[in-house]
Amino acid sequence: MSAPVTRTTTAEAVLDRLTRRFRRAADQGLLVWGLVLVVVVQATLASEFFLTARNGANLAGQMVPVGLAALGQACAILVGAIDLSVGSTARLSALLTAGLINDDPSRVWWVPLVVLAAAGLVGVANAVLVVRLRVEPLIATLVTFTMVRGIALAYTVDPIGGIPFEQARLAQATFLGLPYPAWLWFALAAFMGLWLGRTRAGRNVMAVGGDAEVARRAGIGVDRVRATMLVACSMLAGVAGIVLAFRQGVGDPRVAEGLELSSIVAVVIGGVSIFGGSGRVVGVMGGVVLLGALRNAMSLQGVDGLLQGVVTGVVIILAVVVFSRRER
Repeated sequence: MSAPVTRTTTAEAVLDRLTRRFRRAADQGLLVWGLVLVVVVQATLASEFFLTARNGANLAGQMVPVGLAALGQACAILVGAIDLSVGSTARLSALLTAGLINDDPSRVWWVPLVVLAAAGLVGVANAVLVVRLRVEPLIATLVTFTMVRGIALAYTVDPIGGIPFEQARLAQATFLGLPYPAWLWFALAAFMGLWLGRTRAGRNVMAVGGDAEVARRAGIGVDRVRATMLVACSMLAGVAGIVLAFRQGVGDPRVAEGLELSSIVAVVIGGVSIFGGSGRVVGVMGGVVLLGALRNAMSLQGVDGLLQGVVTGVVIILAVVVFSRRER
């Protein structure tokens, strides 16, 4: 009579062990890279163009704005917030960049600094609402999303300005097969990963996201950490907008549509806890690559645009259900 019980206990132990390994791989940002491998293999078998150098460079360039916004979104989510304003911030940044440069090479070097400062002000507004006025992050950033989008529409509803040809061409140029903006993304991701994992400030971020009250009792400036990360989120969205302007060569008021959702999904798929306090940059990058590779593969295989939206929606649902089911 004891044999069936023993077999059941053994099966449960194996299942429990596999579940723990699954969660550990997700938390460490490794699981998403396994999914990337699956997509790459399928796309390679289905299309001869997927692994070409030209498609690789094009895919990398398309991923950069989402990747930069996802790094910013990770800053917010790690401290227990979600920033819905990254898309509108990136859009306004792109419009301001192209509009202020207006094909004048002498403005290329200082306009991005002004735009970054403007993006930082959006982060300051978010920080004031969340940290000082104690507004829920979703509500606070929804307010700034609406305001910034309104400012962008007031600035222009038509394509505006322009990037000088030489600088726009530089944004499309490649080094070791990848466009220069991709190397900027890699550098920022490496810096952020090292900062979070190797510095006291980075550990404070994780502590605040894990349990703000415990962090406060330990002497960590919880409000300061949250405010800093919200400002960093908006500034990275600003960098994404600048990259978009240089890639397109003009300020497009339709740019960065849905960027906030893509950045959130990439972060969650990458293993960052939606509650904050845990996650790795390598996983965030994997989430960005997965979304980019999936969309690129569907385009190369001639999948209808509407169906692509359905598939992307299914991926989003699976991401929320599978990757965010962790114990706080």
